[in-house]
Amino acid sequence: MPVWCCRCSLAGHFRNYGDTETEGEIYNSLVQYFGDNLGRKVKAMPLVEETSLLEDSSVTLPVVIIGNGPSGICLSYMLSGYRPYLSSEAVHPNTILHSKLQEARHLSIVDQDLEYLSEGLEGRSSNPVAVLFDTLLHPDADFGYDYPSVLHWKLEQHHYIPHLVLGKGPPGGAWHNMEGSMLTISFGNWMELPGLKFKDWVTSKRR
Repeated sequence: MPVWCCRCSLAGHFRNYGDTETEGEIYNSLVQYFGDNLGRKVKAMPLVEETSLLEDSSVTLPVVIIGNGPSGICLSYMLSGYRPYLSSEAVHPNTILHSKLQEARHLSIVDQDLEYLSEGLEGRSSNPVAVLFDTLLHPDADFGYDYPSVLHWKLEQHHYIPHLVLGKGPPGGAWHNMEGSMLTISFGNWMELPGLKFKDWVTSKRR
């Protein structure tokens, strides 16, 4: 999914993503989504004021995320100020990685040397950082284990970066268009979003 990091006109992007809706209507739907889904964790999402958008369509933001699927949602979560830290009680089954994580556990994972942390790790992806976060979120999952994540997410408001997520449909992207009979290659709990446990979601849906 492409990510555009730029200063751009909201009006231009809204015209691309809503042929039958006004800019204000699309913006309201985005604000409603953020308010409903993130309001419990963030007291106030410092997004662009609606009045500013309606009065001046040339309002700019430093980041616009194109696509509101899982990748876009995760990126928005981090841009909102959430940072991954090693949990205080965490013990990673990979003793070498665990030792490395202990060296700077006071720092957020994204502020550490990711090349150093991911050295020697193996996984399904050719991207070493992706493999690192996979093993932090689901240690040894490829071997059939169900170890808990070793990450703890903290909200740090000073790391907030103003941004906007644009999508053609409701949050979730293409997942809304998949038939109920389709199966994922990964296990259900591997599809978790940051800060939201799949088991809690299953319980809430009584499945």
